[in-house]
Amino acid sequence: MTCTHALDVGAYLFGSLDLRERSAFERHLGGCDTCRAEMLRLAPLPGLLGRLTPDDVENLDDLPTVAPKPRKRRLLLATAIAVVVALATVVVLLRPSPGPTWAASDANTGVSASAQMITRSWGTEIRLSLHDVPLGSRCKLLVHDKKGQREIGGWWGTSTADGETVPGSTSFQLDAIDHMEVMVDDRILVTLKR
Repeated sequence: MTCTHALDVGAYLFGSLDLRERSAFERHLGGCDTCRAEMLRLAPLPGLLGRLTPDDVENLDDLPTVAPKPRKRRLLLATAIAVVVALATVVVLLRPSPGPTWAASDANTGVSASAQMITRSWGTEIRLSLHDVPLGSRCKLLVHDKKGQREIGGWWGTSTADGETVPGSTSFQLDAIDHMEVMVDDRILVTLKR
């Protein structure tokens, strides 16, 4: 059986979905065996493609057009399988591990939050979990660095279940982040610090 969202797996893996689409796809992924299987099948591709150089891509036209002899074909196939397995192993081993988790509660608003921080080459990925935010709120995550700069790390609505993980990100490296604020309009619901 196929799923109409199976085509979204590639876009998700390559980071092509916007925040709303990514959040919706992650919710769908939790209950769809077809998409989870497709995710496992395609997961190594971004890492493998990221290792290609421009010369590798240019030399694709230089591949031989004559089919190799059966013995050479088996040897080539075995070599190709060994290379793919080795690359997949490297991708898994080099996958960034989750960093620290920041947590806080605000006595005035009653909102609590935790944020798993993951260092990426482009900045920091944030997996935010909130509790006791009023339903129907339009929230945003404001990330402040140690130099006084700030970025919006994500937007979302609270029409979902309490404690659901909300994805966010910032271009600030983890060690440059001073604190984060979860806000509704101009009101701070909770502040998270290291």
